[in-house]
Amino acid sequence: MPLPSPAVARPVGYHVDAPAENLLFSVYRCWMAGFATGDAACWDIAWEALAKEMPEDNAKPLFGEFHHFARTLRAHATTEIGWRPAACRALCRDECLILAMVDAAQREDRVQLLTAASHLLRSEGLQRALDATTALAKAMARVGLFIAPVSAGALDVMMRMKPPSATAH
Repeated sequence: MPLPSPAVARPVGYHVDAPAENLLFSVYRCWMAGFATGDAACWDIAWEALAKEMPEDNAKPLFGEFHHFARTLRAHATTEIGWRPAACRALCRDECLILAMVDAAQREDRVQLLTAASHLLRSEGLQRALDATTALAKAMARVGLFIAPVSAGALDVMMRMKPPSATAH
């Protein structure tokens, strides 16, 4: 069987040095770690990541949207959502789907948003999770953070990725 092209092997062309994607996952992972461990220091680290990248007036609302987003996804997930440690340079399947959701919300692509969300979220409460995703995407856009578009081929690869068996944290 031939190997997929390098562009397909990197499901979304995600690059750890892309400012929007890097900030999305460094802050999101800190929120998830804080919820998983009950350690508020994780949320302080999320705040520091935002405050380092933008003026405090921009960071404050974005911090709140990340909190709402992570909390809402956890509440409406079909299973525990996988995530990797903040310093990890790779995304797990669930994080790839989250990237696709935020991208779709920024581009107002309802089909991609629902497709990606259907692999992570229960139908009960789905609208609340989609609203939280859209709110985060808009908040990121207001401060000039735009996710690189996720292609249909990349989304297909993401959906076929093996779900994480456990979160490594």
